[in-house]
Amino acid sequence: MNTQARNHHYLPQAYLAAFTDTGTKDGKFYVFDIRSGKRFRTSPRNVAAERDFNRVNLEGKPPDILEQSFSPFEGQVGQAIRKVNRTKTFPNDEDANSILNLLCLIVLRNPRFRREINRFRQAVSEHLAHLLVSNEKLWEHQLEKLQKAGVVGETNVKFIESGDYQIEFTPTDSPAVELRAFDELLPIFGKRYWSLLIAPASGPHFICSDYPIALTWKKPGRHERIGYGVKNTEIFFPLGPKTGFYGVYEDPLPTVVEIEDKHVAMMNSRIKERTDRQVFSTTEKPVFDHVE
Repeated sequence: MNTQARNHHYLPQAYLAAFTDTGTKDGKFYVFDIRSGKRFRTSPRNVAAERDFNRVNLEGKPPDILEQSFSPFEGQVGQAIRKVNRTKTFPNDEDANSILNLLCLIVLRNPRFRREINRFRQAVSEHLAHLLVSNEKLWEHQLEKLQKAGVVGETNVKFIESGDYQIEFTPTDSPAVELRAFDELLPIFGKRYWSLLIAPASGPHFICSDYPIALTWKKPGRHERIGYGVKNTEIFFPLGPKTGFYGVYEDPLPTVVEIEDKHVAMMNSRIKERTDRQVFSTTEKPVFDHVE
């Protein structure tokens, strides 16, 4: 019997569990689909997942080995997040490191990043193809090599020049790209000063989404290219309905900061604006603030 996992979560259920009515992955939350306008309740099992998302093609290894390998880490980070949500205190070094690792994985291991990377890979491939056909001798030399290797059969320059073809990237290519980028990005997150934001007990709740990371300029109105290693930026990453990680390079806040209702609404607005498709909320009517 085939027991390989096929439904792969790009957001761990252990993370999403914090936003359910029970605080467990078997609990339920409200889901708002910003594309269709639909609203429904479900559990983390049924969202933020794609078929064979973490599938790999390694000789002698099952295709879902990467999905399986994430399980121990997801259990560890889920425990760290539950502790933060329960105690409302900044995590110890080990737990903080787990949370930053999760943050890094979410940035890189999601459908949005894959689309962006594949668009870049397609543009590079098309550019190289046109470069090859720009010189007849170069084209004939490369074509001969490919034919000897059994990669291609007969083809011609007009086929490339016409652009009447489509370049496809298989899901098994993506995890390797993402994991290489992980080693570069994680130290960048480690250089920020991090604080734990605490929402008012009787006020609005933080929301989550299928891309729950808000990277913004500290001063609104700037339109330059922004990145995770760029100065004068801030990151917000919700950990639960009442807690979230906040990171900056300059002028750090205290380790734990109790914020006001308007700040919760502001962070929710930032998360919603960067959502790929679905917002997840403990409450039926989350609070947003569209003016920053």
